[in-house]
Order: sequence, then structure tokens, then C-alpha cells
Amino acid sequence: MEHGVSVLEALLLGVVQGLTEFLPVSSSGHLILARDYLHIPEVPLLFDVLLHVATLLVIVFHYRVLVGKLIAAAWRFVRRTHTMEDAPHLRLIATIIGATVITVAIALGLKAFGLEAESRKSVSMLLLVSAALLASTPFASRFVKGSGNLGWKQAMITGVAQGFGTLAGISRSGATITASLWAGMERKKAGEYSFILSIPAVLGALVLTLLSKDSPMTSIGAVPMLVGCLSAIVTGIAALRLLLWMVREARLWYFSPYLVAVGLFGLFATV
Repeated sequence: MEHGVSVLEALLLGVVQGLTEFLPVSSSGHLILARDYLHIPEVPLLFDVLLHVATLLVIVFHYRVLVGKLIAAAWRFVRRTHTMEDAPHLRLIATIIGATVITVAIALGLKAFGLEAESRKSVSMLLLVSAALLASTPFASRFVKGSGNLGWKQAMITGVAQGFGTLAGISRSGATITASLWAGMERKKAGEYSFILSIPAVLGALVLTLLSKDSPMTSIGAVPMLVGCLSAIVTGIAALRLLLWMVREARLWYFSPYLVAVGLFGLFATV
């Protein structure tokens, strides 16, 4: 193929990205296992990041009112014209910044110690870890007293969770939502916070990729790129709404049996 990815492959990859980016099953882990078993060629790095940007657009659109309020509150804070009504939004921004700093530190630490391995065995074991995390969510409200406030505790716990969520096999959304619940957040707020927290992470990944010499713009054609991004957006909207409903209804653990099955398959199957 001239550009490495055909239109059909771009369509399928976009659908998979849209589903697995929001559903707590680890998109990177599934892709690695699929490549290993189905001998799928390496996807251009820029295309992979653009698929993440497509799902980022889904998040921004879904939370457009909150994102607008956060931007407005930050602007008023910079101009020193903020009011008491901006306090909760500024607190959320501070929590996101703190969590993001911790995430970057954890991710860099994992890379420095060579712990970001992407072998079939490591991915499969981490899928089992994701299953355990999701299975714990129904018990969070029983052991942790909820609080409407955000602070350093939430920033630290969710930042660490998102940092380990960079590992292939650990679901970022699953890890951060689970961490948010155990940090005392109300269920609806935990889902909202998890996806707002992903915005700077995805933007940072895009900037690093665009600055990298290993990911030229010519690595994929315009049509496959458009098809992949549109399919990721459409499926992402459906997946996000489904996940948020499952978070509110305390049904995240529904994904645990699936992750256990995939993890065990990856560990023992020799297809």
C-alpha cells in the first residue's frame, strides 16, 4: 500500500479506537494482541495519534459547556477578574494540572526503568489488573465517604492512576474512573473528571508526535486518515454515552469477565 494503511483498514482501526478508547478495556492492549495474533502491520504513529485526537473531539463536544466554563474561568483568573462563582472551576483546573504533572512523572519513570514493555505476556497480565480494578468499583462507595470537593488527594490518586494507565493493557479511563471513585468522587463526577483529565494528555501526545522525526505527515493518505477519524468519532460518541451510563449505574464491573477472558487467552493461547 502506498501510504501504509488502506481505507478499509483505516475504517476498522477507527471503529476499534472509538470503542476501546472510551470503554475500559485498553485500546493499546487490544491492538498489540491483535497485531501479534493476526499479524497486523505497524500503524503509522501519526495516524494512531490522530485517532486519539478524533476521540478527543468527542470528549470536547460532549463536555463543551464545562470546557467553555473552564476556559472562561481561566481567562478571568489570568486577567484577575474572577469571582467566587469561578472557584469550583478553578479548583478543577488546579486538580487537573496537578494530576497531569504526576502523570507525566510516572510515565517518564516507567520509561526510564524500561517498564513500558509491550509483549503479549505483559499486556495480558495488565489486562487482568484492569479487570481487578473494575471489579473493585462497586465497593468504593461502601468504604470511602464521598466528597464534593476536589483537592490534592484527588489530584495525586488520579494522577498516579493515569500515569500507570499509559501502560499497554491498563485502561486509562478504567484506571482513572476507578481511582476517582476510591478518592471519594461521586459517580457522575468521576466519569466527567476522567475524560476532562484526558484532554491535556492527548494534546501533549499530539505535540510530541508532530515534533518527532519518526512520524512524517506523508506516512498515510488523506482519505484513509479522514475515514479513520470520522469512524472513530461516530463510534466514540456511542461508546462514551454507554460508559457514562455504566458508571452512573455502578456497572463498570461488567467488563471484568471480558478482560479476564482476553487476558487469559493472551497468556495461554498459541494461535
